[in-house]
Amino acid sequence: MATIGLLVVLPLVAAAALFFIRKDSVRTPVVIGSAALIMLACVWLAIGHLTGTMEFYPLKSDIITYATLLIDVVLGIYVFVKGIKHGVPFASVLAGIQTVIVVVFELTVAHGVSIDNDIYIDSLSVMMAMIIGFVGTGICIYALGYMRVFQEQHKDQEDRRHIFFSIFFLFLSAMFALVFSNNLAWLFCAWEVTTVCSFVLIGYTRTEEAIQNSFRQIVMNMLGGLAFAIALVYLGSAGILELDKLINLGAVGLAAFPIALLAFAGLTKAAQIPFQSWLLGAMVAPTPTSALLHSSTMVKAGVFLLAKLSPAFGWNFNGMMVMLIGGLTFLICAFVAISQSNAKRVLAYSTVSNLGLICACAGVGTPEAMWAAIFLLLFHAVAKSLLFLCVGTAEHHIGSRDIEAMDNIFVRLPTIARFMALGMLCMFIAPFGMLVSKWATIVSIADTGNIVLMLILAFGSAATFMFWAKWLGKVLAVSQNSPDLEKGVYKSEWFAIGFMAFLVLFCSVAFPFISEYVVVPYLAQFEHFIFPGLLPAWQTISATLGFDNLLIMAILVLAILLTFGAFFGRSKKRLVNVYMAGVGVDPEKRSYRNSLSGVSESSQRNWYLEDWFGEKALLPMSNIIGIVVLVVGIALAFINLGGGALL
Repeated sequence: MATIGLLVVLPLVAAAALFFIRKDSVRTPVVIGSAALIMLACVWLAIGHLTGTMEFYPLKSDIITYATLLIDVVLGIYVFVKGIKHGVPFASVLAGIQTVIVVVFELTVAHGVSIDNDIYIDSLSVMMAMIIGFVGTGICIYALGYMRVFQEQHKDQEDRRHIFFSIFFLFLSAMFALVFSNNLAWLFCAWEVTTVCSFVLIGYTRTEEAIQNSFRQIVMNMLGGLAFAIALVYLGSAGILELDKLINLGAVGLAAFPIALLAFAGLTKAAQIPFQSWLLGAMVAPTPTSALLHSSTMVKAGVFLLAKLSPAFGWNFNGMMVMLIGGLTFLICAFVAISQSNAKRVLAYSTVSNLGLICACAGVGTPEAMWAAIFLLLFHAVAKSLLFLCVGTAEHHIGSRDIEAMDNIFVRLPTIARFMALGMLCMFIAPFGMLVSKWATIVSIADTGNIVLMLILAFGSAATFMFWAKWLGKVLAVSQNSPDLEKGVYKSEWFAIGFMAFLVLFCSVAFPFISEYVVVPYLAQFEHFIFPGLLPAWQTISATLGFDNLLIMAILVLAILLTFGAFFGRSKKRLVNVYMAGVGVDPEKRSYRNSLSGVSESSQRNWYLEDWFGEKALLPMSNIIGIVVLVVGIALAFINLGGGALL
């Protein structure tokens, strides 16, 4: 229990210290030291949980409850003032309504509710803590070098890096609090802290575009926060404010309406259609912010809540709502990613698409689907963080984030290109864990007999293969005599990128052990939720996936790693001119003498199909469909309870 408190307090203390530190010479050891301590605490927590040696006792604290209320009020006032200042009254209205609801709830309803345990820990919480602790702090270390270069390139702007790093660690503290909170009021407070931290980080540069996108994020996420607050009032009136008890109620359909509201909050936080635009807008922020939001914090909070609620969805309208929204998002955003040439937008749309797949699995709610959702969450976190960091460093050194500007990147940034290729391979190629998890998704959806969802999965997977493969081809293509640009990469960037690559490979090799000793035991506790005709969780997973099969996949990953390492060094072979459709003239320009004795130039360009898969072609109608599904789903949940009757 002390370890959980340490994970919340440690980054909070680091955030407070970093707010007052403006010198790099002091900031660097504080960030690295804090990151190391957080990682060690996460390892200690995982060992204690897996071995059963960690002492766990019920925690009840009125002081923390009052502190969360104070934080909620401060956050509400902050957003209210910012909305007035920047001429976004809707944000101020949402902040005001939400704050009033929370204050009335805490002062009138919450104190009459008996809570057995404010904190709850299970294997899913521990896994999320490991993702936050390792991926999140790794990104913080990367930011040391990246933000130094960023500030050098933006000398006209005030150096606000002390605020940047302070908010980063505050974000991590809130995420740790979120994944361990069983008290829904505590969870809501941490939920809103992550929302406001994202708001500040997206608007960090304070340009007009950054401010506009930050308010898009805060408005959309406060809609989810408002739904969360209404769910709190409803549940508090019924005497239930513990997440584990709510899940048990949802399994028998007694809490459909508040669960629908919480699912809506999770979908907004996970940037699902029709709320995907806020996450795309976040790309205006510095790359470490994008990596943090996409891999280990903001959007992961949404899918974490949906994964926790998954056993309570069942085959009712709540599950169908989440499944349809997730499936639609997976398909449409995978198609739109094909049309993007901006590397960060490809990563953003692929993130939203993969989160959609996780949401669809959570909506299905079977053991296979929950297994797939958890591993999709894990591998997406480590692979996507690696890709974001590689793209950020590449952008600083080639001067562009456009995929078409990455010609010959394998020679210009050879190590970065190899790491980037590894991240892409993990996202869509066997034997890496992402593809295995998608296979489990196919199994789980096939069990539902839902033909439409199967077609969505098939076409979405094909689109995923297309946009990754064409980018990978660009990265691996080689011409000659390009300058090596890697000498200017900071050590902190190298460490973080190498660390993320290690996590990708470690998770792939440890796949069977994580499944056997972490995920399957977590699913086994929900055996009483299994639907008629299905095996208990551990039997189902063992029958369809199997420890031995996963072990073979892990061995294949090791073989790939050895091959990867063999080609990681610089070649000392003599380079010769490339022969294309004629004798080479200028290797750098890829020009050659054609059949008419003239000079022609070859080029490698991708096919983007914007007329078919562009944002304007697909997103407007998809957003309308998403809104209809959400409205119908929540309305059915409300009607099912006789217009909001108590539990």
